[in-house]
Amino acid sequence: MEIYYLLLLITLCSCSELFEGYYKEAEQIMQNMTMVERIGQMFFPRYNAKNVSDDIKNKKPGGFMLFGDDFKFEAEYIQNYITNMQTLSNETMGLPLGLAVDEEGGTVCRVSLYHRPAGKFPSPQEIYNESGIEGILTIDQEKRDLLRKFFLNINLAPVADLSYNPNDYIYDRTIGRLPEEAADYIGKDVEGYVNDNYSCCLKHFPGYGNNTDTHGGISIDNRTYENFQKEDFKTFQAGINNNATMVLVSHNIVTCKDKKYPASLSKTWHDILRGELKFSGLIMTDDLSMGAIKQYTDNVSEAVLAVNAGNDILLTSDYYMHFDAVVSAFKSGVITENIINKACRRILAWKLKYLLNHDPQPYDDNTPEEEGEEDKNYTVLIIISIFLALLIIGALVFFFIMWLRNNKKNEKKEYENIDAEAGLI
Repeated sequence: MEIYYLLLLITLCSCSELFEGYYKEAEQIMQNMTMVERIGQMFFPRYNAKNVSDDIKNKKPGGFMLFGDDFKFEAEYIQNYITNMQTLSNETMGLPLGLAVDEEGGTVCRVSLYHRPAGKFPSPQEIYNESGIEGILTIDQEKRDLLRKFFLNINLAPVADLSYNPNDYIYDRTIGRLPEEAADYIGKDVEGYVNDNYSCCLKHFPGYGNNTDTHGGISIDNRTYENFQKEDFKTFQAGINNNATMVLVSHNIVTCKDKKYPASLSKTWHDILRGELKFSGLIMTDDLSMGAIKQYTDNVSEAVLAVNAGNDILLTSDYYMHFDAVVSAFKSGVITENIINKACRRILAWKLKYLLNHDPQPYDDNTPEEEGEEDKNYTVLIIISIFLALLIIGALVFFFIMWLRNNKKNEKKEYENIDAEAGLI
């Protein structure tokens, strides 16, 4: 038994975060960055052609999210302006931009709607019904090839939500299957992205369920936590287990753990994602400009709440307002330097791995943890305690057995002495 726990302890101690092999180089880059520049890396604003050059020069964002209107032009024109963006970012910061689109297929297609000769990609559900997981994997390879053609490096997909009711808002964007079958699909789909060295994003944690559209207003989810554990978490866990690079958190208020804030602004839900599901990659918000957010921020900037909740990347269509709010919150101490540094380090490490193809390096993490943050060190401490307790129990049992044996020997000698004195032996 003691050997089993020792092996488990060794296994846990050897576990590393998803981008840990790139943290050392990321920290070296950060030494030449101001805190405002580190904050800039956390922002992926909506691309705006009129302001993009000034934004890159002045605010130095980590990337941009692009929408369908950005792809209505000829392919060569799009390729040129994206190339110019990357060139400017490299000249300004020495870093490439993360460029994200939603190319799910079906109702959400940003690029294929205009640049796929066969028409926009069908939904994963349509493909799955016709040709199963293999069909989806084939189409998703085609998706990545198309996105690479335009120098895009993040697909905000796959949708890891579960839905069985055709009347649900999210249903058409899921494969419409039970948790085990959906988890198998998500796990294999993520594996395809990882093997192709392309970044994907699981959404919308902790699971959308049958909730309404959050683009225009808030959606409240009253399901039990056990329901999430038995169903919704399975798909996200399957993707995380296969090294999904990113997870996007929904704007739903999920009352079983946080009745006040949407999941995207809830530290409780982020701690669950980091702690219970063991996700160490990049966490991002849904667009912070959605209607669902404005109703629940108590006149405190949603961007500030998002950073303190544990998001690494903030998607926003209100870039200047949110950027200024986070910078101001940092300067006033509402956001700590440690939170920003950890987020920036993850982002840079992701870029080194996925965008620059650097080699990993050994890393010793001396970064202090935020109070209350769940992490693997806590788990290791528990295992060490269990291991030591078992050793102590084992030693006590051993000495007790030895005492019993000695006691029996002493009793036997005593009886032999009594018999000798009585002349029986």
